[in-house]
Amino acid sequence: MKHVLNTKIILYCFVNIFFIRAAFASLPYSLSEINHQQGLSNSAVLSIHQDSQGLMWFGTYGGLNCYDGRNMRVYRTDFSKSKTLDNNIISNIQSAGGDNLWVQTFGGINLFSTDSLAVKENFFFPNEETMLHSNDKGDTWLVGNKNIYYYNTLHHCFLKVGKIELSLNDLQKNAYVDLSGTLYTIPRNGNYINLHTVDSFGKDSTQVHVSTSLVKLHSKPVVHSFIHHGMVCFIDSLNNLYLYDIQNKSKVYIRNIGDVLSEHGKILDIFSFYDDILITLYTGGILRLMASRQYAAELFRSDLRIFSSYVDLKQSILWMGTDGNGVVKMIRDNSFVTNLILNKVAPSINGQVRGIMTDDKGNLWIGTKGDGIVLMPSFRHNSDGYGMMVYTPKERKKADEYTRGAGFYQAFMLKERLDTCGFWVGMSDSVAYYYSYVKDRLMPISRSLGGKVTEIHDVYETKDSVLWIATSGSGMVRLSFDIDSNKDVKTVDSRRMHFFSRQKELIEFSSILSQGDSILWIGSRGQGLVRFSLDTEEYQVYSLSEQLGKAVDDILCLCRYSEDSFFIGTTTGLVLFRQLEDSSFQVCYIGREQGLFNDMVHGIVKDDSGILWLGTNKGLIKYDPVAKGTYTYYYSKGIEIGEFSDDSYYKCPYTGSLFLGGINGLLYMDDTLLVSEYYADLILRSLKIDGDYVNLSQYYSRDNSRIVLTESQNSFVLHFAALDYMIPDIEYTYRLKGYDDKWTLYSKNNEAIFKHVPPGEYLFQVRYKKDVFDSSYKELSVVVVIEPYWYHTTVFYAILILLAASGLCWGSYAIYCSDFFKRFRMAWVMSIHTDVAVMKDEIDYSPLGEWKSEFPNCTNEEQIGFVLHLLQVMEDNLLQEDLGSTFLAEKMNMSSRQFYRKFKDLSGVSPSDFIKKYKMEKAAHLLLETQSSIQEVIECVGISSRPYFYKEFTKYFGMTPKHYRERFSDKQENGE
Repeated sequence: MKHVLNTKIILYCFVNIFFIRAAFASLPYSLSEINHQQGLSNSAVLSIHQDSQGLMWFGTYGGLNCYDGRNMRVYRTDFSKSKTLDNNIISNIQSAGGDNLWVQTFGGINLFSTDSLAVKENFFFPNEETMLHSNDKGDTWLVGNKNIYYYNTLHHCFLKVGKIELSLNDLQKNAYVDLSGTLYTIPRNGNYINLHTVDSFGKDSTQVHVSTSLVKLHSKPVVHSFIHHGMVCFIDSLNNLYLYDIQNKSKVYIRNIGDVLSEHGKILDIFSFYDDILITLYTGGILRLMASRQYAAELFRSDLRIFSSYVDLKQSILWMGTDGNGVVKMIRDNSFVTNLILNKVAPSINGQVRGIMTDDKGNLWIGTKGDGIVLMPSFRHNSDGYGMMVYTPKERKKADEYTRGAGFYQAFMLKERLDTCGFWVGMSDSVAYYYSYVKDRLMPISRSLGGKVTEIHDVYETKDSVLWIATSGSGMVRLSFDIDSNKDVKTVDSRRMHFFSRQKELIEFSSILSQGDSILWIGSRGQGLVRFSLDTEEYQVYSLSEQLGKAVDDILCLCRYSEDSFFIGTTTGLVLFRQLEDSSFQVCYIGREQGLFNDMVHGIVKDDSGILWLGTNKGLIKYDPVAKGTYTYYYSKGIEIGEFSDDSYYKCPYTGSLFLGGINGLLYMDDTLLVSEYYADLILRSLKIDGDYVNLSQYYSRDNSRIVLTESQNSFVLHFAALDYMIPDIEYTYRLKGYDDKWTLYSKNNEAIFKHVPPGEYLFQVRYKKDVFDSSYKELSVVVVIEPYWYHTTVFYAILILLAASGLCWGSYAIYCSDFFKRFRMAWVMSIHTDVAVMKDEIDYSPLGEWKSEFPNCTNEEQIGFVLHLLQVMEDNLLQEDLGSTFLAEKMNMSSRQFYRKFKDLSGVSPSDFIKKYKMEKAAHLLLETQSSIQEVIECVGISSRPYFYKEFTKYFGMTPKHYRERFSDKQENGE
């Protein structure tokens, strides 16, 4: 017993040293693929490595790939360069120390600089199969099937130090270099480990001492062994599987896997992940030996054939390179929500979720758009949908027997009755309905809606047996009812309430919110908010649009926040409505400008900590009304619903759980999101100058402390990334301190665009957050220097002053009359730090340059930033044939409607008209500034039809492209 206990303690200790333990062993794994959609050059991935910055490198059959969690860059053989990758089949990637990587191909070994993004040296071993191994410091060994070599950093070459007998499989899996530079190898059918050492990797070869020693590993011959990060998984001749920690020299027995080998055949690799042991099979698939079940074997993802693997210890991610599926990223499922996708548990149900309700027995009731009401008994413990029922006005059926027929039954709203005998059901019919627990079916309430087909979206029941019904089509309906001895609801009286605004009757309502026992707030579709007195039946209509100057009168939902305030979800943003002490009201708008990623708010629920959860048509948004922070989950953190529905929001009165429904199901959560303590580093990824990517490393100063640009390069784009692979939709903010000290709004855009930055020294700062609760930020700061033209320097100004003092009036007058003096005045004003507003007025300076006149309503910094980003997107995508309003809206992370409205407000013209003008101006510029043929110019502006181009160009300039070039080229040559 003592021996067993000690063994368990050892296993617990060294596995925890190597891998981060999961909080709950029963949590499943989550797998996602990275393939051609993310830019991967080939779907067969032979090698994976993470460099010192945290960037992921994938070696494929079609080149070397670098991935930052959002963007992929590919490097291939380019024989136009003096040094290049010798082959595009990348079999192995290892650290070479500093900013260098070893990139091994089927042809040779390449020393690749991650700084200059170029190959520095090539090495070839034509008569030997080799596999390279190194540690993070770059101490490098080359293990061949005949010899062993080490890399001498003094001579910059590989030197042979001994002989060895290993197979090709042994070369790949059976070698490891520890932090001291010692090489470990395990020969097949041996029971010991070879240790190879050199006293220095950087001495002259004649002074280097090489030694080899043996360390006993096991009493039986080792048939298969696999080493990962200092952890050896090996199988002995009796088919017993062991783990051996090289650093701690501890060995633990796992289990006999003879049955696994017999059933599944040849093994490619074995490694630890969390507490489990994973085995990849030669025939394809992954076996999981589950620690929580005495290492019982479970086969999952049998469609995957694994070529390579890499474990990120910082973020606990398993990266797997596959044969045909690209890179597979595997993590513990850390979702903070539970998804209930209807067609997964009941394939016959395909309507989107609308109404949601739970009862006191723990059952979940779901109103759908087409399949009536769905009952999921004990939903928290019923993942397979056992006992699910479907209710429509015509029938009640088990879910596995149900098929949608000719009927289309929409259930918009579910709300429990005061007598708890059932719940009210809002449908689209000529009568209202309720569900009876006693009769277990939907019951119609005759004469409730006057025989008119009406959509019921919300109800409010009073203690005097009156039901106030908010409908779409019949306005507000007052229903007096009675309950007979059978608990059935009978109509006593039904009448429509008539609300008017500007002589227009309000007949479409979405939601009701009560204030005390006498006031109802009713959200209308398109006409704002109605305050209705139950005592006097008087009402007032409040136009939110008039008070805020925003189109926010189309209300979708209401959510109480405190006794005197509530939030209103509209089709164009969130509104806080607050009642003041003097009975007046105050409204506040929260939209895209305030950080909402999407401003069509279908549903709002408030958790116990005061955080709002917004279901939008593009993701779940977490909003903190106190800190004014937002965070968007769009198919991230395990959320499988990206588009949410009207009416589909609910807080359980029994447990406090929050529910939000969408187009394919619903999600619920019991606790707010726990933020990971790990914050990845921010790095600069690239630099673009005047629309062209350049090598960023060439623009750093010698000490790498700053980025140095000239005044002619003062329009540039910096791309950055936080290397967090767990959260793909990170939100960033940045500023160029000294040029614009205001931080930008948080967004998922990971590029900073700057136009016409004046000469000077600035500090570029970027930070990111993963949640609205973040109080500290990971930040990257880089000094950016814009060096002035020689004639904008202080020395040149002094020379000019001396010339003026010498009485060279003619020269001063000539300079004054030229455009050059305007530049001089601009530089002089900047050099004495004149106020920016005065400078703009004095020298007519605008960041929009030549496009200033096209955006007359562009006045503030946010609007200027929007236009600059738009112009850059247009320039980068000019060749796209589908370049239009929809394309630009997607690139700007906006809906088409929002983009069109904002663009029209700033420019006064439609996006399509501006795109046409932009292309014509670009074409005119190319005609005058280049020797390109007219056909080449047409292609350069992304137009496929020559007649169309001629027609539009002639219409815009009043002459054909040929005549335009002939006329204005002559003027330029003559200096006109």
